[in-house]
Parts: sequence; structure tokens; C-alpha cells
Amino acid sequence: MQSQSYVTFQTRLCVMLVLVASFMWLAVSAFLLYNPLIPDSVDLSRVSGTVTLCTQLCSLLSLLVFVIGEVTANVSSVDRLWSLVPSLYTGLTWALHGGSRLALMTLVSSVWSLRLTWNFWRRGGYSWPPWTGCEDYRWEYVRKWPVLNTKVGWSLFNLIFISFYQNFLLMGIASPAWIVAATLNADINVLDFMAAITFLALIFVETVADNQQEEFQNSKKQLAAESRSQAPFSTGFITWGLFSISRHPNYLAEQTLWVVFYIFSVAATGLPLNASLTGSVLLILLFQGSTALSESITSGKYRGYSVEYCTKVPRFIGNFWSLNSHYLPAVTDKRK
Repeated sequence: MQSQSYVTFQTRLCVMLVLVASFMWLAVSAFLLYNPLIPDSVDLSRVSGTVTLCTQLCSLLSLLVFVIGEVTANVSSVDRLWSLVPSLYTGLTWALHGGSRLALMTLVSSVWSLRLTWNFWRRGGYSWPPWTGCEDYRWEYVRKWPVLNTKVGWSLFNLIFISFYQNFLLMGIASPAWIVAATLNADINVLDFMAAITFLALIFVETVADNQQEEFQNSKKQLAAESRSQAPFSTGFITWGLFSISRHPNYLAEQTLWVVFYIFSVAATGLPLNASLTGSVLLILLFQGSTALSESITSGKYRGYSVEYCTKVPRFIGNFWSLNSHYLPAVTDKRK
């Protein structure tokens, strides 16, 4: 069971990491202001074969998870691919085109993949046969929505959104690798190093947030099994540590790190905008809807969530730039 001092130590470490990264970005921005990157042309014809190959693979995976979902009535097969395919597309691009920048992108995305796969595994996401693993609890509620509560409506939703849209979204967040491969600028610069450092820092923050949440839930279940009620677990949902700063610090880190991944393409092209930004933007939009759904479910279970917690702590971006002596629970009332 986590102690308050241990939670505070973890959280302060993450906040210090954010502070250091922020100051480093200020320094890099000032440097680039006086030493701007030299724009390079992007020749997409150089990666047409790679894009086609990745698209074919993505289409195949989309059809596969759709069929599995229809046959087994478990539509979370795409969740089992979520932590694997972005680094697969990135690594495939590196294997076909080479280059130190793509190698760096493959490295950091592989670290992300290993971490997220492990986190999904410890929560029971994988089993054998692989299509028999647990299903995302939110689909139980979505199945009750109008139109989706019919066989045809649910099958179409499974085909269009769950299977194809989400798989192509996962390919989209890896698409900065194509832009990098389509440029002739192979030299790694300061922006690449900052992107890599920030990407890894965000993985660390996300890991701490996931660990705090996992250990909170485990302790809550243990106390419930012993018929005991003890703060802060009596609230039913975590509100201390990183969760006293943001209601979803792990989701915030996940969204931000793919925006940071896009910066590799900026370093390669020397231009602030290119088409591969679409992937991370669509990911952010997806998180808005999925987070709203999760919060509506939690609010229905625990009155204190919407009444008190949501009024005290922002959904995503809280004050990560101020060190506190303690990161106490934001909510202390009893469950329900």
C-alpha cells in the first residue's frame, strides 16, 4: 500500500522533470530564434512504396480485428495492437530508408511500445487465445446508445470506428516517420535531441501516473476484501499525487508525447507544419471523447467525482510547474 510520502516523492520527481524540460525548451527556442533551421524540400515520391505497404498492413489489421470482434463479440482486439503498431510502422520505415533520425524515432517509439504493452499486460489485457482477453469496460455503456443498441448499428460502428478508424489513427501518429524519410536532411540537430529527451520524459511521467493509479486500485480492492474503509481509498477514485494536479495525467502525457514525436519531422524539414501533424491532432480529439465517456461513467458511480473532484482539479493541464511540499488527496469524503 502506497504511503503519502512515497506518492509525494514520485510526484515531485515528475514535476521537477517537467520544469527542467520546460526550461530546456525555452533555451532551445531562443537558440533556434537566432539559428533557424534550414528548410528542406519534401519529396513524398520517395516514400510512396512505404506508405502503400503500411496502408495495406493497416487495412489487413483493420479487417482482422473487425472479424474477430464480430465472431467473439469482444471488440477490444485493437486495444491489443495499440501499443505495438505505431512503433512497427516507424521501424518499418527505418528499415526501408535508414538514417540516424529514423533510428532515433524507432528507439523512442519502441521504449513507448514496451512500456505500454507491459502496462496493458499487467492489467489483464492479454490472454491465450489472444482474442479472449478482457474488453474495454466502456463498450458496455456505448452498446446501449441509440442505433448502436441494434445488431446492424453496432456492426457498422465496429467496422468504421473501432476497427478501421482507430487502426488508421495509429498509423497516422507514426506518419512523421514518412516525412522524415521523404527529406534529404539526414543530420540530427538540437531539435531531434530535445524531442527524444522530452518523449522519454513523458513516458516516465505516464509510467508514474499509471503506477499510482494501479497501486491505488489494488489497495482499494484489498481494503474492500478486508471490509475496511481507509482514506484516501474510501473515495473510490484516486485524487492524490499526479492526480491532484490533473484528473488524467497519464492521458495528458500520452497525447503530448505524440505531438512531440511530430517534432522529429519539423527537425527534418525545417518547417513548423506538415501533413503528419494530422495524426496527433486526431489522437487528441479521440481522447476528448473517450475521457468524457470515462468521466461520465465514474460520475455515475461516485458522487464526489463530479461534485468535488472535477471542480478542484482540471481534466488535463494542471499546474505542473510548481513544486509543493505535499501532493495530498484533492477529495477526502467517503465513497458515494
